[in-house]
Amino acid sequence: MSEEVRPHRANLRDPAVLAELGLALAVVALGGLILWKTGDIRITPSYAQFGPQIVPYGVGTGLVLAGIWLAVEVVRGQAATPADDSEDVDPALPTDWRTVGIIAAALIAYLLLIERAGFIIASTLLFAGAAFGMGSRRIPRDTLIGIVLSTVVYVAFTRWLGLRLPAGLLDGLF
Repeated sequence: MSEEVRPHRANLRDPAVLAELGLALAVVALGGLILWKTGDIRITPSYAQFGPQIVPYGVGTGLVLAGIWLAVEVVRGQAATPADDSEDVDPALPTDWRTVGIIAAALIAYLLLIERAGFIIASTLLFAGAAFGMGSRRIPRDTLIGIVLSTVVYVAFTRWLGLRLPAGLLDGLF
């Protein structure tokens, strides 16, 4: 005889359950923000059937649906548990706030620099800062990788796809 496995309701006082519900809410909120701001994208008459809004609408809808799905799974008691073959991470360890702070600072710097310094410089600093936050101490190598990656992305978007990214201080070089 096989026993029927029935999901149980989650303990909403468990910090892990609350954290997963918070993540689900954040994903729904991000998807909603994307859907809301996509309506602000200007559409020129040159677009036929598909305009610049189709991808953001798809991403926003996907995020809202994924967040709702995650919330339902958590409430039903099917919270995520690390598999045996998952990364070498101990979920019982406390959050490394130094790493979180460094990466958050890199993201804030990116936000402040993208228009002024330009995509390439801001993205290079973001890459190097995130690598430093995650433990890399090879700053020249990480900076060089950031320069190469951000330059390739910049050229691909501006030259090949015809999309405009901020040039900033490097205006005129590309």
